[in-house]
Amino acid sequence: MSVLSFLIPTGILGLIVWAVIGFTRGRGGDPLTLGTGAAFYARVLTIAGVLVSLTGVAVLLKVGFGYLNPAFSYYIYSAAEIGKGVAGPLPPGAGPPSAATLIGQDLVLAITLLVIGSAVAAGHLFLARLVGGMPGGSPAWITRGTILALTVMTALGGLPAAAFGLYLLLTYFVLGSGATQQPWGDPIGAAIAFVPAWIFFMSRLVGQLRNRPVPAAA
Repeated sequence: MSVLSFLIPTGILGLIVWAVIGFTRGRGGDPLTLGTGAAFYARVLTIAGVLVSLTGVAVLLKVGFGYLNPAFSYYIYSAAEIGKGVAGPLPPGAGPPSAATLIGQDLVLAITLLVIGSAVAAGHLFLARLVGGMPGGSPAWITRGTILALTVMTALGGLPAAAFGLYLLLTYFVLGSGATQQPWGDPIGAAIAFVPAWIFFMSRLVGQLRNRPVPAAA
C-alpha cells in the first residue's frame, strides 16, 4: 500500500490541475456539456481503477516473494529482538505477527485491490465510451489527458520503486541477508507492476504525439 499512499496525494493535485485546464479550455471555446462532465468523471475513475489494480499486482508479487522466502518481503524479528522489546510494547505471551500471518493479510489485500480496481476501471471505461458520442463527450483535453495522466502516475509509482528496490536487492544479496538487511519484495513488486505499465502508456503517448496534425502555416 506504500505506492498507493504516495500516489493518492499526487493524483489529487494532478486532478485539480486537470480540472483547471478543462475549465480554461471551456472558456476558450470548447463546449462544457453534461457529456463533458461525465467523460471527465469516467476518465478520472478509470485512472483510479488502473492504479488500484496495479497496486494489487504489486502486493501480489510481494506475497509471491514472501512465499519463496519470508525474509524477501517481511522483516523477521529474532527471539533476542522480541525479548528486548525491539518490536514495541507487547502484552504478556504475545509477539509480532508471524510471516504466515503477514503473507495471508497481504494476499487478501492484493485480491481485494485487484477485484475492486479492475471493476472500477472496466465499468468507467465502458461509461467513457458510452458518453463519447454525446455532444462534448470526448474533448481532446480529456482523451489525451488520460494517457498523459496514466503515463505520469505509473512513472511516479514505478521508477522510484525500481531505484529503491534495486538498491535493497543488491544490498540484501551482496552484503548478506543478516538481521539488519531490509526486505526488498515491496519495492521490487511495485517496480515490476508499474514500470511495464509506464512503458505501455508512454508508447501510447508518443504515438498520439506523432499522429497529431501539424497546424498549417499562416
